[in-house]
Amino acid sequence: MSMNNVFVGRQPIFDKNLNVFAYELLFRSAKDNNSSSAMPDGDSATSQTIINTFVEIGLESLVRDKYAAINLTENFIYDIDKIPFSNKQVILEILEDVAITPELIEAVQKLVDLGYIIALDDYIYNPDHAPLIKLAKIIKIDLMSISKQELVQHFKELKKYDVELLAEKIETFQEFEFCRKLGFDYFQGYFLSKPQIVKGEKLPTNRLTVLNLLSVVNNPDSDTDDLAEAINTDVATSYRLLKLINSAAFGLQRKIDSIEQGILLLGRKQLASWASMLAMSSLDDRPSEILRTTMVRAKMCELIAEKINAQNLESFFTVGMFSALDLLLQRPLPELLKPLPLSNDIIDALLRREGIMGKVLTSVLAYEVSDWDNILIDNLTANDVFVINIEAVTWAGAIIDTL
Repeated sequence: MSMNNVFVGRQPIFDKNLNVFAYELLFRSAKDNNSSSAMPDGDSATSQTIINTFVEIGLESLVRDKYAAINLTENFIYDIDKIPFSNKQVILEILEDVAITPELIEAVQKLVDLGYIIALDDYIYNPDHAPLIKLAKIIKIDLMSISKQELVQHFKELKKYDVELLAEKIETFQEFEFCRKLGFDYFQGYFLSKPQIVKGEKLPTNRLTVLNLLSVVNNPDSDTDDLAEAINTDVATSYRLLKLINSAAFGLQRKIDSIEQGILLLGRKQLASWASMLAMSSLDDRPSEILRTTMVRAKMCELIAEKINAQNLESFFTVGMFSALDLLLQRPLPELLKPLPLSNDIIDALLRREGIMGKVLTSVLAYEVSDWDNILIDNLTANDVFVINIEAVTWAGAIIDTL
């Protein structure tokens, strides 16, 4: 695959239940120093990235069965022939800097007639824009560009139309809750990494079981028998782990019919990582996309560590996986990590982003929200991280399909 340092960022768009509705594909170009500066010719950058998305990589690899929201430059809107993909699974976003003219209304009408879903990006309400609003299916409102009072007024005015409203650049769960209660349909922003903390409640039994299992399998002092017993006690985890080990994903030549055999064949660290992942995925009240995100994050940390020739790849995998533990168990991360016998390096990476593992985790989290300037690994370009992300997404999809 030839990327030529043109790559695609993905930012999820969530519904009210925190399930992913779509991914916005963010077109960027970057130099080897990870600069986020745009190419001089925006149309050329967009064209090349569309080719990478729809031809070289494939839409399914990027968004699976979700929608792809794509920002289009003005030239693409006016020249329909430049849009080389069908209306299936695609949302076209009209950027805020496109002049709203009668010619634009006519061009957008043609796109609607062809079956494309139209979204207005970073929209500031103006009653004179009614002809364009009527053509849109989704309107995105940037929380950072208007006050809370203006947000409420925008919502009231726009809900008079037959449109769905998307709140973007949400930074906290409190902002998410405000917009959700107001009646927004979709949500986009960094808030997913800052889950609501439920205080004053006991940890539900299934989550307590998971935490106990994590404590045993990640304790370097527990022997093989302790590890096997802990996994076997959780019937669902042990079944799924054996199923996974015997799948094509591992490509083993012999059948593994016990956890003990799996430990001997795969090694303690790798099996402990998989047991941890499967235990957390048994929390069936968590949105499936969070579990997928956790797996992608863990694999990206491992692949970046491999790319930079770091040692103990399993530890990087663990850091990526446990970085979402607060989201999965709905408790502050320091509280959840306290009973787990993790190494100081892993704790420092998770809580303070320190050390090489912390730097790798910071880079992966930055990539999730297309914050290219915080991809901090020396000699690792944004394009390298993009390729690693595609490999991790493909890997996570294959594992989930197996399970």
